[in-house]
Amino acid sequence: MRTDSGVLSGLTLAFLILVSGLFLPGAVDLGAQTPATFQAARDVGTERELTVEVQYGAGTFTLTPAAAGRLYQLRAHFDEEQQEISHRYRDGHLEIRSRVEGSTRLRGGLRRTAEHGELNLRLGNRVPVRLDLELGAVQAELELGGIPLRELSFTTGASDTRLDVSRANPVEMERARFQIGAAAFKARGLGRLNAEEIKVDAGVGDVRLELDGLLRDRTRLEVSMGLGNLEIAVPPQVGVRLTRSGFLVSMDAPDLVRNGNVWQSRNWDESRQQIEIQLGAALGSVSVETLGR
Repeated sequence: MRTDSGVLSGLTLAFLILVSGLFLPGAVDLGAQTPATFQAARDVGTERELTVEVQYGAGTFTLTPAAAGRLYQLRAHFDEEQQEISHRYRDGHLEIRSRVEGSTRLRGGLRRTAEHGELNLRLGNRVPVRLDLELGAVQAELELGGIPLRELSFTTGASDTRLDVSRANPVEMERARFQIGAAAFKARGLGRLNAEEIKVDAGVGDVRLELDGLLRDRTRLEVSMGLGNLEIAVPPQVGVRLTRSGFLVSMDAPDLVRNGNVWQSRNWDESRQQIEIQLGAALGSVSVETLGR
């Protein structure tokens, strides 16, 4: 959907660039932008489960809870000369895809990276969801509080992601998977995911995992880290046992007692809730801290 003001702005920008190119040496033609907005929404019907698959290559992505009675809401803002957004819903299966033009050629053989848009997705709280997110060079903000997640798979490349679970997941989840490339990733309230196992595979970057809000008596966290800094924060009343495999890793866990490659909290045996951490790391630093201290 294109607006008259958007077209006018694009033409004005193109004119100014053309004029400046006549007088400024080395100036390049960046081309006109064509802003577009796409919206879609669906109310809850007879669905017993919703499968959501998102592939979004570049831009800003947000995920938040939807309004009461909604199955999902979607809004996208983008430059249709450089990016395409497709949306398909059928029988409880929602697919969202984006395609980004690889580059725009400039005078003299130079190329520029496209300016990309925004994608906002909202999910309702009445139908259990199996969620699969694949994000590229994206700045992402995820608020999953209260969304009934039966399954969560999150993959990201060179991105900056903040994830928050502010309210408990009302359904049990067997496993949550996070695959992180060269990225910064911060997650809060991971205990509220209500997952039996949380698996994090990180390549290069800074990763912080806060396990507050635990709902289960026993939670397993498996982390594989390539190169970077890893911070794990746990609630003070929870028993923690960490087993490390790897090399050239500096460990900072002042509240845990070490015995070889195992670090364990003093309250492990008597604690009602326990976290087992399996850590595989190659290069970097790892810290385990107690929340609130």
